[in-house]
Amino acid sequence: MIQPTQVIKVVKVGGAILENEMALANFLTAVNASGEAVVIVHGGGSAVDQQLHQAGLQSAKIDGQRVTSVEQIDIIIGALAGTANKTLVAAAQKAGIHAVGLSLADGPLCSLEPVPSLGLVGEPKPETAANSAGQALIHGLLAQGFCPVISSIGIDDQFQLRNVNADYAAAAMAMLLQAELFLFSDVPAILDLQQKPINELSLVEARTLLTEPFIQGGMRVKLKAAILAAERARRSTAIAGWADAQTVIALLRGERLGTHIRV
Repeated sequence: MIQPTQVIKVVKVGGAILENEMALANFLTAVNASGEAVVIVHGGGSAVDQQLHQAGLQSAKIDGQRVTSVEQIDIIIGALAGTANKTLVAAAQKAGIHAVGLSLADGPLCSLEPVPSLGLVGEPKPETAANSAGQALIHGLLAQGFCPVISSIGIDDQFQLRNVNADYAAAAMAMLLQAELFLFSDVPAILDLQQKPINELSLVEARTLLTEPFIQGGMRVKLKAAILAAERARRSTAIAGWADAQTVIALLRGERLGTHIRV
């Protein structure tokens, strides 16, 4: 159960960990062992790819974000808000976490701005941080000892369901809750041109790094999301790996590991 002075931690995991049962179990056990108030936001790229392939549909990405057509949206909703979400909820409960599955559309947790160039994709609006209904929903669950597990399916102002990049979804939840943000993936940190981990960045340094040509695709989206959350929530953010359980625990308890963006 969350304490009045406790800072909430928003934890984002990508679809790759959902395909690795042992890694997922270890990660969730570490989250539980940290003793922190945690909100989990997830992607599910592998599940989406698999279900689109089974339907005979091809998927494309632009700058690290999935293009979502009208004929694909129902499949993507099912993969993310259904298969991926419930797989993660079940694994979290097995690890001792009282997990409750949600999507960005519930509440709703945030408002979306349509991104026409990507089809039925939305990006969270800045006013997400002032969404009292979303805050009440998440704080109410945390106060009762539940862990929200949130898929990146949202709803726009016209009540159209849209796909949202999970890193942006996690940044939106960090803004909503004035929380610290942890973007976990299968790499332990952002790597520089020499493939060495970058340990710490100021906001100015992070914005400069974003202009470097070697920051591309999914990592570019992660860095943009981390910067956005740090600016708006005024809390630290980190991009780190999920593979080592002790690192996960240490991060959630305040150690600066991975690539840390300070404010």
